[in-house]
This record gives sequence, C-alpha cells and structure tokens, in this order.
Amino acid sequence: MNKLQFHKLLAPGILALSLLQTVYADDRLVFPASMIDTQEHAYELDRSREFKIDLMQAVDPEFLATTLLSLLRQDARSCRESANTRKAKQILDDTAKALGIRSNIDQLPATVASFSDARKAEIYCDNGKTAPESGNLIAYIPGNISAPSWNLSFHLDTNQLLFDGFQREGDIIRPAAGTPLGADDKAGIAIVAEILRVISEHQLPHGEIRIVGLIAEEDSAAGAQLVEADAFRGDILISIDGTDPDEIGRAAPSMYNGFITVRTHTSHPASVDEKQSVSACAVGAQILRETGFRPDAHPPGHPNVVLHSYFTSCGLDKGLETAKGEPIASYQYNTISPFWTAAWQMRNLEGNAAAQTMVDRIAADIKRICAQAGAGRSQVECEISGADSPKLSGYVVAESAASIRMLKKGFEATAQKPLRITAKQFGGFNGNLIKARFDEEMIIVGTGADQIHTNEEKISISGMARVARGVLAAMLESYRYRSVD
Repeated sequence: MNKLQFHKLLAPGILALSLLQTVYADDRLVFPASMIDTQEHAYELDRSREFKIDLMQAVDPEFLATTLLSLLRQDARSCRESANTRKAKQILDDTAKALGIRSNIDQLPATVASFSDARKAEIYCDNGKTAPESGNLIAYIPGNISAPSWNLSFHLDTNQLLFDGFQREGDIIRPAAGTPLGADDKAGIAIVAEILRVISEHQLPHGEIRIVGLIAEEDSAAGAQLVEADAFRGDILISIDGTDPDEIGRAAPSMYNGFITVRTHTSHPASVDEKQSVSACAVGAQILRETGFRPDAHPPGHPNVVLHSYFTSCGLDKGLETAKGEPIASYQYNTISPFWTAAWQMRNLEGNAAAQTMVDRIAADIKRICAQAGAGRSQVECEISGADSPKLSGYVVAESAASIRMLKKGFEATAQKPLRITAKQFGGFNGNLIKARFDEEMIIVGTGADQIHTNEEKISISGMARVARGVLAAMLESYRYRSVD
C-alpha cells in the first residue's frame, strides 16, 4: 500500500481521508539523459517512506492571494521586469530561508551588452529596440533525502503595458482598467512560493529543487535564449505558466511568426482604370481568406494548428511602427491604398516537417495571389517574413513518461475536478528553447488564470491553490523513490 496520505475535499466543510492505494506498476522510475546530464537517473520505490500531510489544510489560499497581489503592483513589461524580478527573489528568499535556498539574478544584461548589433537585435524586446534590464532569477534548494529532483519555472514578464490597479471579488482577481491583469505569469511565482512555504513549515523531506524565473518570455524569450544550462538540471521539469488548473500540458508547438506585406501603386479612385492601380487592402484580405486564416483560427482540416493574424493595417507606407515594432500603415483619405501589412503567427502540433510544408504552401499561395492580382494591371509586390524556418521547434512528452505519471498521481490525489492530460495548443515558448538548447522537456501546468493577454484577464485563487496542492502531492509521491545510481 502507498502510505502517502492526503485529505480530499468532498463537499464544503466535509473532509475525508483518501489513501492512494496504488498497486505499484511504478516500482521503478527512470528519467532519460539530456545534454545537461548525460546519464539517465533511476529510482526505486521505498515503501518505508511515509509522508502524512493534509494538503487541503496545508495550502493556504490567502497566502497565495496576498503574494500575488504584492506582485501585481510590480512593473513587469518584457525587458523591463527588474522590479518584479527583485520582488520575486525577495519572496522566495523569505519563504524558503529555512530550506537553505541560494538564489541570484544572473548577469544577462552585461552579457547582452557585449554582443554584436545583429545578435542584440535577436535578444532585445520590441522588435530589437529595448535592451533587457534584468537577469534571470536562479535558485537552488539542496535535498535532504535521496529522491528525484524537481525544476520549477515561471516567467518574470507580463503582457501588461500599463497598470491601473486591480479588484478582488471573492475568489476572483481581475484588472480594474483596460489592460491585462499580469497574472500570466506572476501567479506562477506565487504558486512556487506557496509550495516552498508548505515544504518549509511542515519540514517535509525533499530532494533537490531548482527554481528558474525567465525574463522576456512574452517577447524575445531572451531569458530562455541565454540562461545557463545548469539552471535547468532536474528529473522533472515543469513550467507553471498554463491556465486551466486541472490540466497538464505535455506538448509545445512548432511556431512561426513574421509579417506579410503587400505593395501596389496608388491612385485616386476615379483614376483606378487609367492608372491600372490595385488595392493593397483587397489583396491582403484575399490572402487571409485563401491561405487558411479562419475565424476559429484553424485552417480547414487542421484542428491541431492555430493560424492567425493578430494585427493588420492598410493605407500608406511611411515607415511607421507600433510600440512593439510591427509595421503600421498611415491613413490617407480616399485613395486606392498601396500598402497592406499583417503580423501572422502559426502554432503547429502536427510535427516539424508538416509545419514547414504548411508554411511553404502559404508562401506559394501568397505569391500566386499577388501575381494574379497584378496581371494586366500595375505591379503587385508581396512578401512574407518568418517562413523560411520555425522560430521554435515543437515537441511532445510521452504520456508514459515518469514525470507525467508522477504529476498525474499527485493531481488526481488532490483534485476536485477530473484531470486532463493533453497534447494541444499551449502558450509559453520557453519550453521550446530549453528543449532545443538542452534536450530537456518541460511540462506545463496551469495557474488558474483565464483570458490571458486580454483586458478580461482574471485569476481564480482557488484555482491557484489546486495547482499548488497538485504539484506538492506529485513531489511527495516522487519522494517515495530512492536513487539506485
């Protein structure tokens, strides 16, 4: 019998003891080698290990809420998140002091300062305009038993351009004005802090724990591009950066993004036939219509692909850009518009080869549409950037992986709703870069946030608590295993 014990909430005010009476097919856990650690790690179940804790009582929703509210006040725009980084470090240091935490903010800004201009353009935010002011937050807690090691990560920036306050309505926190709340991913910081608080206050035996806070995830992913390999050591790596608290994501899509531009010759509407002008606005609309951009963002027949344009503009090209660097047309009244542009993105879970094939087809279709539009009239010039290769290559973690099995047991032991383990679209691309650089596969767990990146973003405090309980239960389940190395 598995003696790890949890209390499970059955109804308001009613607690019942639930024993995980698993017949252990998992007598042995094996975690694969990677570029960071070239040896696989094997662990065997130690049935003498017993951890008794009521996680329903141990996890404190008010600690989570208070921690998150303190973080929401910190400026955390991409490449400007130094205040939030310092606050996160302070919270972790205070919470895990008794665990012997060692934390530091790495020297990423100084490293970037030494780069060539071309390399800086890849690291800077806002389309190469804004240098990162903060380093990554790296923390380590030594283990006090032989057990699998965990790596808990989050990102330190948000998609919030301004802060006008927030309001709490019972279980829900939402922004007070027209801007995203910033819970993505400040909630991840709060959840990690609560996990460490419970381990510390209840003096729970534990293996090594590493914590990584990455900068600029919402923009250039500078943090994931430059973080040192040692920060991502661990047998089980999770990114606390999802939404649904009852979902574990085991996939990261291949991603392409860039701009589509159409340039034509302008004229007054009365001279359209004399000048043989072509409306760039109409050509752009035709491109979106015929290349697979749909209202539901799924190209026909491809439910595992999201293809969308998040910004379009039509008018004159005067070299203007948005605050984040996207080209933007200038308005001019009553002319045949000679310039159209769209920022496009594709997230594809059909595999890297299939993703490139789809992008190649889109590029070919754009060329065909523009050639047809200009046939017998004035020249139409079209271009798509970002189509030659993926910005990020995807991966899928096997559902049979030891890391997935531990998380499944932990979340199911503490869940109030059915758990879903999915390989679908998820935001957050730090995992893609960590996989490409170090061959480590991160799993995404939720935070309780909803409608992220929109002015309707909100977060459930009870959802945050469910995630903290699920991860804690999974960690304790893994601590019943002893290294056989």
